[in-house]
Amino acid sequence: MAGVREARGDLHLEGVTKTFGDFVAVDDLTLHVPRNSFFALLGPSGCGKTTTLRMVAGLEQPTTGRVLIGDTDLTGSRPYERPVNTVFQSYALFPHLTIRDNVAFGPKRRKEKDAAQRAEDALELVQMTQFAGRKPAQLSGGQQQRVALARALVNHPEVLLLDEPLGALDLKLRREMQVELKRIQTEVGLTFIHVTHDQEEAMTMADTVAVMNKGRIEQLGPPSELYDLPRTRFVANFLGQANTGVGAIEGIDGEHLVADVLGTKVKILKDRSQVHEGEVLFGVRPEKVTVSRTQPAGVGNDVKGTVRDVSFLGVATSYLVDMPSGTTWSCYEQNLDVEPLDLRPGDEVWLTWNPGHAFGVSPEEA
Repeated sequence: MAGVREARGDLHLEGVTKTFGDFVAVDDLTLHVPRNSFFALLGPSGCGKTTTLRMVAGLEQPTTGRVLIGDTDLTGSRPYERPVNTVFQSYALFPHLTIRDNVAFGPKRRKEKDAAQRAEDALELVQMTQFAGRKPAQLSGGQQQRVALARALVNHPEVLLLDEPLGALDLKLRREMQVELKRIQTEVGLTFIHVTHDQEEAMTMADTVAVMNKGRIEQLGPPSELYDLPRTRFVANFLGQANTGVGAIEGIDGEHLVADVLGTKVKILKDRSQVHEGEVLFGVRPEKVTVSRTQPAGVGNDVKGTVRDVSFLGVATSYLVDMPSGTTWSCYEQNLDVEPLDLRPGDEVWLTWNPGHAFGVSPEEA
């Protein structure tokens, strides 16, 4: 299988299905990951993302379909035969070896003459050179994760798989490592495939995000596109917060659809709605909604509500507003150096939004 180890190019999954008995974990998945890109598989537990990763790694074999790098079919080959390495959440370092020896382990086992130098280069890349003589137990969780990353990078894989690699870290360290992982990926130019259920993690690092649900990809694209213009109810609700309501499309006004959503007339740009007749799930993100004490003139797309809760978040203030329909909307106002609204629970407010920021999707789950 020497040819498999030398495989180079984009990663392709062609019609990949994986079943465990009667359970379909991955359902006819076709996916193209460009070489040297940072790609994220995002979704809730049980959606099939880790099973997909394990099939790329060779830890599982597809029930049907093929896994290829470039023109080389990896299907059926074993993990050690593939030009693929995996970084797990658990680090999996050898406790009795120094950090230097942990990182050099792979090249030394393959009897590569420059194993020591490659280990030093990998430790420098992850900024762990000064800890090379320590044992894993003497390092923090974040430092151990860097070592696990160096141990994978030292093998110069064509594809590096990251399985919830930051899940065990605290929030501050996780955010620091997000920036570090993106820096390292840019510097070494490898294909990174990152599995996570953390939307912020995926959106911070990845060039492309695939949102998975029930073994299928619901939507794939740049993070900003998925957030701004979701195509399904699942993506709208999974990726960030959204104020949503099911309504009926009643007509067209120029470039806009006009819908009645729980008694409120709203407009949605036609090219921002996945459905143009019948029922629609209307949505608008909290930061796109403006909160006012009085009704702004001539804006349209406005509704009167009652403040339920006010939370100061530092950079912004979050408002929960009870709507006439019985739903509760979330809104964010940036804390700029201007006159604050000074709202209290029970105050009446007007919520307005630009129809160009709203979106419409099918109310039915796929």
